[in-house]
Formats: sequence, structure tokens, C-alpha cells
Amino acid sequence: MGSLFDSLDLARFVPGKGGPRANREARRSERACKLTEEQVLNLLECVCEYMRGQREYYEPLGKPLDSEQVAVMRPFFSPTLLAGIKVVQLEDQRITAPSYCQEIGALDFLGFRDFTHLASMTFEDVVVFSDKITERSLFHALVRSVQFQVLGLERYVELFFRVFLETGWRFSVPLEGHAFELESKFVKNRETSSSVEEDVRARVSQNRYESL
Repeated sequence: MGSLFDSLDLARFVPGKGGPRANREARRSERACKLTEEQVLNLLECVCEYMRGQREYYEPLGKPLDSEQVAVMRPFFSPTLLAGIKVVQLEDQRITAPSYCQEIGALDFLGFRDFTHLASMTFEDVVVFSDKITERSLFHALVRSVQFQVLGLERYVELFFRVFLETGWRFSVPLEGHAFELESKFVKNRETSSSVEEDVRARVSQNRYESL
């Protein structure tokens, strides 16, 4: 597989408009990166390769959820998922940025740099935390794990990054928006149980992860 950078001379960075008073949509467009379909497919392959590699690296370092974490998350996630999750808490370091971030960074595509500042990243059933684990951050990460479980790695990556490349803004991605929506409900009312998996499957069946 060739490097994404091999074909970036064809990509075009979308310039910003409107100056300091630009509205949110204009600011998002400043971060968007227009790639050819070939470049997009190459990027998706790079992301999948990175995700698999990170899972393989961190999985032996991971620990199962403790009994207290399982008790808090049990009303929302299946016992099978909770039993299979591995958690890694990093100390005095952050998750290494993938090479494709650096390559697109050569185009000043700032959106990709956001990923190096995430509190956690979910690599299917392995969750790596750069910041201290809280119930809220753990819930959010587990929602992502359910999304991976339902969609599969390749489909998740495609749905996430096709929207992200259009906007340069991860909060505009329906997958991420849904995770934040469920996280907010959890924070406001954790006493009422609900199945995250059923909610995710409903979104998939309604094609609600596929558009802005």
C-alpha cells in the first residue's frame, strides 16, 4: 500500500472566507480537505490499518473493566461487550498520532490534529485513555465500541471519515454526534436503563449515520 502522501499533490485545501466573524459553517469549511475518490479510499485503508495496529499493540496491555465499572455500565451495555472490553490508562503520555495525520497536516488540514488531543480512543474492543478515566468518558468510549461491533471496522471508518473529510469537524460526524447524545442522556439520568446496542442498530437501519 502506498503512502497517502504519494498522491496529495492532487488534493486541494479549501480556503477560509469571512474573516474573524465567520460563522460556524464557514469555520468548518476552512478545515475541510477535498480529496479525489482514489485518495479517500487510500486514506480509509490507512485508517483501518492504523486502527488494527493500535488494537494489536494495546490489547496485551489492557485490563478488564473492574466490578464497579461493570455495575455502572451494565444497565446500558450487554454483558458480552462489557466482559470483552480491555482498558488502557496511559501515564504521562498521549496516544501517538497516526502517520496519515502528519501527511495531511502537510496541507495544513487542521482537523486531523484534533485526534491527538482526544481524551480516549476506541480500537474496537480496546479503549485507550490519555486522560483520567471517568464514568462519563468510559460510557462515551463504550458507545464507540458498540458502533464498531454493529458496523464492523471498515464500515465504521468509512462512515466516520467521509463526513469528516467534507467538514474537517469531527463533531459534525453522525457517529460521534450520537455518542455525545447518548453520553448526555447518561449524565442526566443514569437511573433509567436503556440498550445502547438497540439504539445504534436503529440508527443503522434508518441510515442515520450516513449523512450530515
